[in-house]
Parts: sequence; C-alpha cells; structure tokens
Amino acid sequence: MRFNPLLIGVVIMATAAGGAFAADLPLSHVVLYSSGVGFFQHEGMVRDDQSVELSFRAEQINDILKSMVLQDLSGGTIGPVTYAPRDPLERTLGSFAVDIADEPSLGELLSRLRGAEVAITTNDGKEVRGTILGTEWQEKTVEDNVVRFEVVNIVTDAGMQQVAIWHIRDARLISDELSTDLRKALAAIAANRDVSKRGVELHFNGQGARQVSVGYLLETPVWKTTYRLVADRGESFLQGWAIVENTTDTDWEQVNLALVSGRPVSFTQDLYQPVYVDRPEVPVQTQVAARPRMYGAALEEAEADEGAKEPEEERAMARMAAPAPSMSMMDSGVGMAAPGAPGGFGGGIAADALAGTGIAAAAAGEEVGEMFHYAINQPISINRQGSAMIPIVNQPVETDKLSIYSPQANSKYPMHGLRLTNSTGLALMGGAITVFDGGAYAGDALVDDLGPGDKRLISYAMDTAVEVAPEAKGGDQTRESIKIVNGVLIAQLTQTNDIEYTIKNNAEEARTVLIEHPRRGGWELVEPAEAAETTRDLYRIEVEVPAGATEKLTVKMRQPITERVALTSESIDRVGYYLQWRELPADVKAALEQIIQMKQQIAGIEREIATRQARLEQIGEEQDRIRQNMEQLDRDSELYTRYVTKLTEQEDEFDRVRKEIDDLTTQRNNLQSELQDYIAKLNVG
Repeated sequence: MRFNPLLIGVVIMATAAGGAFAADLPLSHVVLYSSGVGFFQHEGMVRDDQSVELSFRAEQINDILKSMVLQDLSGGTIGPVTYAPRDPLERTLGSFAVDIADEPSLGELLSRLRGAEVAITTNDGKEVRGTILGTEWQEKTVEDNVVRFEVVNIVTDAGMQQVAIWHIRDARLISDELSTDLRKALAAIAANRDVSKRGVELHFNGQGARQVSVGYLLETPVWKTTYRLVADRGESFLQGWAIVENTTDTDWEQVNLALVSGRPVSFTQDLYQPVYVDRPEVPVQTQVAARPRMYGAALEEAEADEGAKEPEEERAMARMAAPAPSMSMMDSGVGMAAPGAPGGFGGGIAADALAGTGIAAAAAGEEVGEMFHYAINQPISINRQGSAMIPIVNQPVETDKLSIYSPQANSKYPMHGLRLTNSTGLALMGGAITVFDGGAYAGDALVDDLGPGDKRLISYAMDTAVEVAPEAKGGDQTRESIKIVNGVLIAQLTQTNDIEYTIKNNAEEARTVLIEHPRRGGWELVEPAEAAETTRDLYRIEVEVPAGATEKLTVKMRQPITERVALTSESIDRVGYYLQWRELPADVKAALEQIIQMKQQIAGIEREIATRQARLEQIGEEQDRIRQNMEQLDRDSELYTRYVTKLTEQEDEFDRVRKEIDDLTTQRNNLQSELQDYIAKLNVG
C-alpha cells in the first residue's frame, strides 16, 4: 500500500506570488541601545505582488507587533502582515474540516472524510469513484491464519463497493474545498516544525522590481564599554572598546552597526495574546401576549355591555407588563423599523457616511532625553550567538595625578587617582578602566558617563606613601542678633565646626592630595574660602605636599541657627538665658526684664495658691481623723465636746483659705492676661 498525498491534494503547495523571482531581505543595519533593545533593518528587492517571510522566536513576537516598520521605497503599497497564531498547533489543526492533529493512518483519514467524494485507484489500476460511507475491519482466513484488514466502503453510481486499504495505490479528493483545508493543515504542521519559532509574512503590492525595507525592535543585551588608560604627566592615552553580543538566530554579515548610549523609554506589551472584553448580558425585551376574551350570552342589554368589558385588573396587568419605549430609543431611531420598511433600518446610518470615516494616525513622536550615537565606520560581521569587541575611541586625553583621601573609604591612606578630562570630543559611556602607569599595570577603576569636556575622578590603587590623620577641633557658637516680633523672640546664632587634617608625604616626590570633606545640610564652607570641586555630598580641597614634608589643612564649617521662642509659654530661666546675652539691644533687654518681673509675680501668686491648697488638704486629713475618733466616744464626754469645737474652728479656717485661693486665682489670671497682652503687642529689636 502506498499513500500518495499528491493525489489527495496534500502536497500541492501554493508557490509564492512572483513565480521564479525569490525575494531576499538581508539584514543591513543594526542599532544597539544601552537601554537593552536593538533596532534591526532589512533591505532588498521584491517584484510585483510578493510576500516575504521572516522567522522569530515566539517571545520576540510582542516586540515585532509593537515596533515593526515596513517601507516600499519605489511606489508600491504595503499589504497586511500575517503571522502564526499563538494557539497550540492542535487547536489550529482542530479548526480545519479535516483533523490530522493525531497523525491519522490512511484508513482513519478516509473514515474522517465520510460523505466526501473520492477517486481511488487500486494496485491493479482499477478506479473507484464515489462517496465515502465509512470504514470497517474485516477478517479473512489465510492458510489457517485469521488476518484482519481495513476496508473503505464507497457509494458509487453502480452501487456499494468495498476497497481494502492495503489495496489502494492512489486516492484523490474531488472537493476543492476539502483539498484546500487539507493543504492548509499540512502547511500549519510545516510552519510549526520548530515550536520555538513563529513565521511573520510580509506582503508587498506593486508592479515591477522595487526596493523595500523592514525595521523592528528586539530585546538585546546591553552593549558594554571598557577602557585602557596609559597614564602620563599632563597627557595620557585612552583606548575604548565596545562589547557587542549577537544573541539572535541570524548571522550579521557585513551589517552597518551603530551604538547608542542613552535611556529612551522602552517597555514590553503582550500584543500576541488575544484579549477579550467582558460584555453585559441584557435580557431580551418581550411584550405581553394578548389575552383571550370570553363573551357571555346576550341576556339583557346591561349584562351584554358588562360582558364586553375587559376586567380592570387584566388591563392594569397588561399596562404593567408592557412598558412604553423610552424616549431615547424613540428619538434616536436606532434599532426601530421605519414605517413602510419592514425589517429594515429606516433611521440607520447610511453606507456612504461610513465610507468617509477612515482611521487616521493620531500619535506624534518626540525625542526622549539626550542620546549619543557611535556609528561604526566599516561593516561588521558577527556570527549568531557570537560576540565581538569593537574599538570606539583611541586618542589622547588630559589627566592630572592626585592622591585622593576619603575618610569613608580609608581613614589612613589616600588612593592613587587621576582627574580625567574628556577631551576626545565624544560622549563616553561609563565602564571599567584598566590603568597603566610607567609601562606597567597600575590598577582598575570605574568611571560614570562622561560628556565632552566633562571631568571625573578615578582611583585605582592605595597610596601607602602618604598618611592622613583627621582631628576634630570642636567649634564655637556665636550670638549674632536678637529681636522680638509679635511676642516671639527670634535669636540668630552661628555654629562653627573645625576639623584639622595632618598630611604626611613619605614619598620621594611631591604629591597633590585631594581631601574629600563631607558636606552637611545647612552648613557652609568658611575655611578655605573655596574648594577645588564641590559635589552634592562633598567638598574636594587640594593640598600640595612636598616630598618628605608634612602639611596641615584646617577645614572650618559654619551653620547659621535661628531660634524662635514663644515668650508667653517659656519659663523664667529660659527668658533669663537670653537676658544674659552681651550687647543686647536696650529695648529688648527692657522687654525681657518686664516679662521676667511679671512672670515672677505670677509665680509668687502660684506658690501662695499652692501653699493654701496644701493647707486645705491638711485640714481635710485632720477632720477625717477627728471624725473617726468621735465615732468611738460618748457624745456627752468632754473629749467629744472638744472635737466638735475643733471641727468648727477648722471649718471656719477652711472657708477662709478657700476664699483666699479664689482671690489669688483671680489675681493670677488677671496678671496672666496682662502678660499675654503685653507680649502679643511686643515688637522690639
């Protein structure tokens, strides 16, 4: 038995439009960004209406759908871009009229084609043409052995015929529709041979040979930079390399490569996954059916009239069950048949109105941030999954040798370093720098991005020939001014802080030592008058130290302090602290003395009140003691009488003391009100 797919329309593959002219769009340009994406451009020729297929990994399809740009540079037009679905192959195959997802045998395939017309040629050349009824298994005894075989039942014009599957040489489907579906199913299998790949088919329409280009973004490794710096006095030599990796499945053959440093906005979006929107389910509106009416016999006129009336209850139910159309539906005319046009859309939108509503592009692009472009001046070839180092800078630069002391890094020794000036005229992306000094390896350093003309410090080794010892010298607080505004005392002070650096140079040559002194919020540099460099967190101060010498550097910082004191609520001691200031303005001094005097008066009254309150508590305790004793005595006893006299005297004293407290409280409150009014209106100094 031989199953020939040609005769059942399986391998009659459609050739690409354009015949023998094969479109080739080789990769021509690659632009890699330091943000982790790359732009890839293909260019080539197509002829007439032609399709070109590109292959991508499944995880790259989202970037393709988001960024692909097609151009026909010779007057043609761009057709749709088609691509393999994200659904599994089994689901795709299940959508065809002929399901071949499970690799059916010829018998199984013919069984699934039940009802289809076929033309079968047997091994002896006989042709059977008809409709497939089905297949079945039969048994036959051959030399005492039972052999099972499958047959297909065909309904022909001459009647029912059976053909053994093993006896079929060729089979051909008569239906073009079924043949096409079968070809499409096999094409889907061929396209999904590599499950990690997805085909994207580009369609170009036009006449004659034309130049076209295709560009798209893909995720790529970040291209990296490394530098070699040969240090020398005054001028050094910088060599920079870009590390580029081709992680695609395409060889880069003589492509124009560009490297871009910058941070363009870039993100991913799942456009490959079908997205559906939930819609609410709205019940179908129905009208209440007409109710049947029963008519009674005409006995009397009144009864006849009454019998013809619809019960009021039924009419009310009908009105409730059949609401009138809303005004919005009645006014719009949408979904309602116009008079004289049954089943139509009398108030609908006309077709010519829809024809003029084409979708226009509504997005505009703008530059995001500043980027620098390295264009490689000769084509580059990198094999797939390969890497390369490409020179991007090779020229002299300005450097100054320094010993950089940072207490946070090392409290004793500075670092050998350089002040690097980017005199290349290029923007240099940050990276590692290998430093050579005196023809030998000196150390490694890191540098941040450098614009043309920018300066950066780099350090690459510890300088043990220089020792630095910082020592805190304390500080002073200076009183600058004092005034009172609306009852608030405002005092201006200045706090200073001194640190002395002792720098000892044990080397045989002079050193330029750069001290990194921390900046503190609210503090300013007083001594020295200015720093060589100022960063967001540091002052950098240079000190020249001769060979074998020791130098001292004093760094003085100053912080202005403003104290605000609400005089109404402050204590006498706190107000008295400001009264002790030297060179205090006379009006401020007089005001503070008056405030202290009034506060002392109030304090004296409060002490009197406290003394009397203590006496009241003492009286209460004595009365409790006396009453407890009286409970144990005879009312006619002399001691009981003495206790009664004592309680009477204490009650008189209690009333007198309480009245004194009330008077003192009133006096205190009046003084407090006077003090508050005095302070609130106070503006001196």
